[in-house]
Amino acid sequence: MQERDALLDEQRTDELVELIESGGEGISRRALLTGDGGVAGAALVTAAATPLASLGPRLASVHKTPWQRGVRLVDDQGQPYPADQIQIGSFYTALPEGADPDSLGAPLLVVRLPASEIHLAPARVGWAPAGILVYSKICPHAGCAISLYRYPTYAPTSTATPAFTCPCHYSTFAPGEGGRLIFGPAGRSLPQLPLMIDGQGYLRAAGPFHEDVGPSWFNVHRAQS
Repeated sequence: MQERDALLDEQRTDELVELIESGGEGISRRALLTGDGGVAGAALVTAAATPLASLGPRLASVHKTPWQRGVRLVDDQGQPYPADQIQIGSFYTALPEGADPDSLGAPLLVVRLPASEIHLAPARVGWAPAGILVYSKICPHAGCAISLYRYPTYAPTSTATPAFTCPCHYSTFAPGEGGRLIFGPAGRSLPQLPLMIDGQGYLRAAGPFHEDVGPSWFNVHRAQS
């Protein structure tokens, strides 16, 4: 009986891990990660939070991302991003070239800010070449896809700072300050990816994320390294 129960628990664990990684039947994972599908994906990820938090070290793979030094940033059509294409006041979604675009750690937010709006920690000064910054698109609160970007351009809102906002629970982050949380329930900063521009002028990762991507409850019972 105990062996049968253990087998059933293992099967349930596998099913839940597959659910969180695939995005669930009936929901386009690509739409969630590359488009404005944050609200649609919120119910799925939040509903899965309670059982997933108790799954233990089997969730260690969720913490891995395809971003390593040299991986080129591409759009949802697979076209690389030239640095000079990134305009101040707009935001873009990028994916890892040659890797699984549906991975939870794959989608990035890309913005360009004037030097006056960038206030990074000394260790991150080189992470924003030409004023371009990239962050995980996955909110660290409940795993929704961030799809809102505030960039004030006129009075009286011109005193506000640029910010990403998650449409699910309104966590708000400052891209010019290393993704610092400035409002909402997320509890931590938005993970920032170090960036570089290659010899052809294209955007590439300058290294991996230095922190976990995804909702903070993934850290419960995380496998120890």
